Amino acid sequence: MMAKVFDVTNVKVSVAPGMYPVGRASGMRELSIEAALRWAFGSECARIDFDEETDPDSFVGSGSSDSVWKLMQRGRIGCRVDGGGFSPPSDDAQMIVSQVAALDVGCGGRKMAIQIAQLSRVGMRPDWMPGARPRCVAEDWRGNRHGGGAAMADAKDLGAQGWPSMERRNRKGVVVRDPVRYCPVIYTPTARTIAAARRNYLQWWGALLEVGSYLRLTGVLGGIKITSAMPPMHPWREESS
Repeated sequence: MMAKVFDVTNVKVSVAPGMYPVGRASGMRELSIEAALRWAFGSECARIDFDEETDPDSFVGSGSSDSVWKLMQRGRIGCRVDGGGFSPPSDDAQMIVSQVAALDVGCGGRKMAIQIAQLSRVGMRPDWMPGARPRCVAEDWRGNRHGGGAAMADAKDLGAQGWPSMERRNRKGVVVRDPVRYCPVIYTPTARTIAAARRNYLQWWGALLEVGSYLRLTGVLGGIKITSAMPPMHPWREESS
């Protein structure tokens, strides 16, 4: 078996077939981790399959079952996939997806992996609720033929914190009790809702950092070089500045 020889900056590096030379830079695309994820899930249509629990013979350490492994398993039982026209994702795309699937619980685990896949497929980032501020609005709205407005309620229903009905005499001299009306209000979105959205964005950012760092430092990709570029970590701070 003949080994291939690569010329890397005037240095001859000999490697066995199927292996990548360390430090290879020529012909490699430079992509940020966000761009690489969008390429893998969007352009290459790679998918996450969590099969390692149900298939104990799956590729250990990949975090998802490899397409080649699936074909081998189908061959064991003598079945064949009918039809055609489908091109499997590239090796680099499958490697990127496998690292997303292997996210640990500290980075969000499977739930975050699925979120990354869904967002990358459509080229979006998590909604961190830009411009959101808690606003005081009426709890309910009512409408009639004359128009609409905020729904009112009887203050006596508030108990000790409310107001009892007020007595008065009508034109006939009869004592009647008029309810004290008030407008129930709510604050929306709540500060808790905004904080939860931004915590999710930060966890998504941390997961991208984890995946990108691994792919960049290990050099497991053959045609893509992951750069250190990252999405903004706190976009709401830039919004308020």
